[in-house]
Amino acid sequence: MPASVRDPATIRVDRHPDGLVVVSFFVPGHGQNVLTPEVLGDLAAVLDELDGPAASSQRPRAVVIRSARAGSFFAGADLGRLETLHDLPAGEIARLCDIGRTLFARLSAHDWPSVALIDGTCLGGGLELALACDLRVATAAAHTTLGCPEVKLGLLPGWGGTVRLPRLIGPGAAIELMASGDAIPARVAERLGLVDACVDVHAPGGDAAGGDAAGGPPDVESTLPALLATVRRLIDLHAPTGRIAARRRRLAAPVDLDPVERDFLEATSAAAILGRTGGRYPAPPTILATVLAGMAVSAAEAAAIESRAFAALARTPVARQLLRVFRAGERNRRDAGIDRAGHDVAESLEPAARPITAPAVVGAGIMGAGIVASHLQAGLDLALVDIDAATLAAAVPGILEEAAWDRATRYSYPRAQRQADPAAALALAGRLRTSVRTEALAGCDLVIESVIERPDVKQRVLAGIERVVAADTIIATNTSTNPIARLAEALERPERFCGIHFFNPVRRMMLVEVVRGPATADATIAAAVAHAKRLGKCPIVVRDSPGFLVNRVLMPYLHEAVEMLREGVPADRIDRVARDFGMPLGPLELYDMVGLDTAFYAGLVLSAAYGDRIEAAPVIPALVKAGLLGRKTGRGFYRYVGTGPKARAAGVDAEAAALTARYALPPAAAAATDRTITDRLFLPMLLEALRALDEGIIRDPRDVDLAVIHALGFPAFRGGLFAWADTFGAAEAIRRLEPLASLGLRMQPTDSLRALARDGRAFTP
Repeated sequence: MPASVRDPATIRVDRHPDGLVVVSFFVPGHGQNVLTPEVLGDLAAVLDELDGPAASSQRPRAVVIRSARAGSFFAGADLGRLETLHDLPAGEIARLCDIGRTLFARLSAHDWPSVALIDGTCLGGGLELALACDLRVATAAAHTTLGCPEVKLGLLPGWGGTVRLPRLIGPGAAIELMASGDAIPARVAERLGLVDACVDVHAPGGDAAGGDAAGGPPDVESTLPALLATVRRLIDLHAPTGRIAARRRRLAAPVDLDPVERDFLEATSAAAILGRTGGRYPAPPTILATVLAGMAVSAAEAAAIESRAFAALARTPVARQLLRVFRAGERNRRDAGIDRAGHDVAESLEPAARPITAPAVVGAGIMGAGIVASHLQAGLDLALVDIDAATLAAAVPGILEEAAWDRATRYSYPRAQRQADPAAALALAGRLRTSVRTEALAGCDLVIESVIERPDVKQRVLAGIERVVAADTIIATNTSTNPIARLAEALERPERFCGIHFFNPVRRMMLVEVVRGPATADATIAAAVAHAKRLGKCPIVVRDSPGFLVNRVLMPYLHEAVEMLREGVPADRIDRVARDFGMPLGPLELYDMVGLDTAFYAGLVLSAAYGDRIEAAPVIPALVKAGLLGRKTGRGFYRYVGTGPKARAAGVDAEAAALTARYALPPAAAAATDRTITDRLFLPMLLEALRALDEGIIRDPRDVDLAVIHALGFPAFRGGLFAWADTFGAAEAIRRLEPLASLGLRMQPTDSLRALARDGRAFTP
């Protein structure tokens, strides 16, 4: 048995009889291992011991860095430490980068080799720790992923990632990994050369991807012998041949990159980055520049370039906001969806309810098909029921292709090679049961209804579902407009009924609104929230009300655009100002994409509820009556070349402009500057979000920020709606509303906004 050398809180060192030194980390107080100052201090202490007087008589055969926590190697640096960087001088931030990088460099500065044994998430600083080792061995389990997510926080790798990764796997793949923030599975990392060996350690009968029979990670201690056997074989293969020493020399030297290749890489990468970011996020282009500059010099000189670049990014407002968004997402991942007395929402504990194991979807339309595909992609078996056999048969091939493409998105790299995998689609077919009979739902524990948005049809379908499922089966509706209370009238057990509102396209949209009806039980909400998270979604809990949260907040944005259009502000200018703000589409472009007929019917519901401040504009029904429905018909506010999602706008539609002119309004008192257009589009959204918060529709302002980012494309670099408002404050919001007061109640400050201004408080915690 190996002898334990020391046993502090975070680290254990075991010396094996053959000279292998295994350093195991388990970081307490965190859901995953993170690189806290204590961890770094313990690692330094271990390396000091290995360098000490006794080292000459106990030279390690190799040093292995591993995690003793299931499912997590290292998830990155401690976020609490990152949050303190914004206010530090750039020189101090660079110095901290140098300290961490120098510590990691000690792992490959001895005559013994070092090996990172990776099982579970290996991200950010964790990957940089692994990169500092001579060799990397990873498990082939599904839970083992490697990546550089720093860009999602507005940063770049600052502990040697931009120096070591391009030298190891090549600049193109390295830039793509760092600039996208993607995490890749171990098998893909092995193909790239990031991992030296991939080991399948799953137990017989366990998950084929490497987990146990329940789908979780295997016990780390039970799999350790097999992994160490691979480590020993690698050492025997590399150490005697001088390969490790040669690799060290190569990774320390400048990279001789052909000038033509370099120019091509710079041009193509810069174009791809600009296309993804719109020039709003400084980290991706900085990553490109840092990598290219660092490859032209030695690793030591490249390290200094990296430190300066990291320090500059860490002090930007974008990094501050992106870190805030990440924190809100972390809070959401801890949130069970229900409040408990004496606890913060994010600290609430999920009830001890069984997990969903037999889900089903009723309705094989566009939304239902997308929901089914998301379940298959998440590894779940499920049933799909639709009374129309032709609709059902037509939907299945698309579902399987979408689910297989999603699988390829996670498991192939680089992006250009991602496509649907026919073999994966065939395998997925065995996990999908289809039927035209409601009785097929009898054994399901969650049924999501996704039929036409007509309350009478939905009530009839829901009642039919309730008749065949068990008494404790959760029944949910995917609706964007129908009140949950009204739909629940068809059910005998409304306490097990809620809304689970997905957004289209389901594959791409992370947000899910879990809607609590008047009778919905806590256990129902908690189960729905947990299930949405299992699908990889970001669920927020909202109380039943017209438009729930997202459509209610979107409503004034769309409405105000039409009002400005009626006042004579050009359509393309309105949309350009919105895009300049950071929105992916302008409001009139969004109308055309959603479909003006769809917007019209949703608008009826919202106007009936909030007509005191949002009156239904006559322009939308006039366009619908004229058959100008947007992209799907090739004409809406704009005319299009082609139809559907790939339609390309070719200018303002003349007939739409003429119809709008019939309902012209006098110009507003405030001049239509770009600043005024911005205020008119986004301040009413802020006011509506405040009303929803005041009414208890939403539980926390951070949920609003996540919702608008993940469902509406509100720019993450602004942190969300409330975070954006915090950049100028409640008093300034009131000042900006004053010249718009003549527009009516929709521009009047709420009592809560006045209270925030009076007390000098922020919109968000």
